[in-house]
Amino acid sequence: MIRKTYSRWRDRTVFLIDRWRYRNSSVPPLVFVGDSHVNYFRHAAKANAFGWRRIGVCAVAGATAVGLRNPNAKTDALKRFSEYLADWPPETIVVIHLGEVDCGFVIWYRAAKYHDSIERQVNESITAYFGFVDSLAARGYRRVIVTGATLPTIADGQYSGEVANARREVTASLAERTQLTLHYNKRLHEEALARDIPFVDISDDLIDSVTGVVKAEFRNANPLNHHLDHARAAASWAQKLRPVLADYNARASNAS
Repeated sequence: MIRKTYSRWRDRTVFLIDRWRYRNSSVPPLVFVGDSHVNYFRHAAKANAFGWRRIGVCAVAGATAVGLRNPNAKTDALKRFSEYLADWPPETIVVIHLGEVDCGFVIWYRAAKYHDSIERQVNESITAYFGFVDSLAARGYRRVIVTGATLPTIADGQYSGEVANARREVTASLAERTQLTLHYNKRLHEEALARDIPFVDISDDLIDSVTGVVKAEFRNANPLNHHLDHARAAASWAQKLRPVLADYNARASNAS
């Protein structure tokens, strides 16, 4: 509860400061919403990777795509994202980063619990994800970017660490979880394309062509931390996002 309250206070404080600091910026504001892996974008923003503009980050640890269909989800992600975005104008570019928890845990867990297929659970997650995307459009946010879910790093048989221990009921191997995430990202790309929404992914940067899983240099220095190396991931995301942001900037300039 204390962590959640602090997170909301921090995000709100940064918003108020940036609203004043970048009030004369000529490019659209930029907001990132997602699970804890959205902090790679925060890292990149702090390094001024996205230029002189208002930038906000709403990171909800443990947030899932499938949970966006449930207003009473444990993480309260839907409400938190919605409340956060309410402070930002319709011209804001909204970048969504979700799916790691779905692909690394929830899809496997629900398939086993409900004797369901993995693909059906993928469908439910994707449907919930784009239900949220469509709701943004209905609220006037037309500049949306969908990003590929972060690939898994928790090793086979690893139960140490808070997240690894919480997910110990899932027996899928790292290779299986990686392949599922790649499949999930393909589905994200297809749905984004159908809506004429940009899709950005760094999976090609992360995958080791020999092992088929995340490269050693992209793993966190702390083996108990399931997040990627923040600096490397931030650099990859910044490189892939810049051309898409430049396109949105150009459209905004032409419309003004």
